[in-house]
Amino acid sequence: MPEVILPPPLPVYSGPFQPGITDPVWPAKAPEGVDDAKYAALYAGQLERQRHLHVVTADVTSRTRAELAGLLRKLTGFARHQMEKLPPKDTQRPYDAPVVTRRVTVTVGFGATLFTTVAGDDRFGLAARRPASLKVMPQIAGSEFHPRDQATDLVILIASDDFYVNEYIFGRLYYGGVHPDIRARSVERGYARPDSREPSGFEDGITNPRGGPGPSSMHDFVYVGPEDGEPDWCLGGTYLAYRKVRRRMKRFFDLSPTAQEAVFGVEKKSGTRLEPHDAHSHAAKINPRRVNHLDLFGMDDLERRFLRRPYFFDDGLDAAGEEIRGLHHLSFARNLGVQYEWPVLMWQTNPDFPTKGAGMDALYGPGGAANIGGGYYFMPAAAADGDHLGSGLGL
Repeated sequence: MPEVILPPPLPVYSGPFQPGITDPVWPAKAPEGVDDAKYAALYAGQLERQRHLHVVTADVTSRTRAELAGLLRKLTGFARHQMEKLPPKDTQRPYDAPVVTRRVTVTVGFGATLFTTVAGDDRFGLAARRPASLKVMPQIAGSEFHPRDQATDLVILIASDDFYVNEYIFGRLYYGGVHPDIRARSVERGYARPDSREPSGFEDGITNPRGGPGPSSMHDFVYVGPEDGEPDWCLGGTYLAYRKVRRRMKRFFDLSPTAQEAVFGVEKKSGTRLEPHDAHSHAAKINPRRVNHLDLFGMDDLERRFLRRPYFFDDGLDAAGEEIRGLHHLSFARNLGVQYEWPVLMWQTNPDFPTKGAGMDALYGPGGAANIGGGYYFMPAAAADGDHLGSGLGL
């Protein structure tokens, strides 16, 4: 069977969920002319990220509910316009391959401080409608930053296949071209490798839930449903747990190849789990996969999975001449406590899991990783035509 070049999947702009979370994704069924087995193993239902990401955090200076509603209307319209507009043809040179789409997504999330300030003030009378699990990210072991200092009202994820498109969209936000009450606090820039391998060469997100029909569908792990006990306006939304993870590569590469694999608990080339593996390896700590095991809440380990959408960064050198490299760890889950905080706080950073004295995740010890930024946000469902994000709040 001849080899086929598949065009990358497109974002979903007309669905019930905000684009840029569980899409673009490869279809579950192989296209005609493609080897079914190879497609099923490497593509079917897999998340296919755009090449570039900007993580923009911002605060809101609006004083009233009406002003906040106006801001969200403007931001929603701006996001729609950037995603829907086609690349201009008059800027393309005559002998270059035509650009059909840049696969732009602009995804908006609300921070806890949009509902209640750090001091406890109910800014817009929305505290009672805050998503059930939304809060300022707690201090996590292995962190070199204080989440409370980085808590913001908004996060805006800009993704596309062209870096300069992201820069243009960020510029509109930064200079107040979208709405003067949006005050950008920070911007982080990341890139995606097509093979999803992180800076040390190990594949990231290998155990991600996949799209498609059936219980393994990533939608079952990501989006809030009626049974989740959330306010009605949260249906179809999801939580984002964002961590900027620095990888101290010199320390890691000073380890032998065998010791590097022991840190991750998998073979570097294949991603196959090492058996036996160290109890504090990254795989054992964050994805234990215990057989026939239910925890004290009656949950299987695989029920606590979440969707990872990693992007990588290279921020140059620090004052000591060491590289500032790592990944933007974007995690999406329908229940922040059950799917994200439990694996992180009860498994990954718990020194007595899976066995007493195991220590915390080896990636943060011998592996030299450290959290240097991040926060929690709630990404609402997509806005209906003529509506705006967050309208279910009564704005």
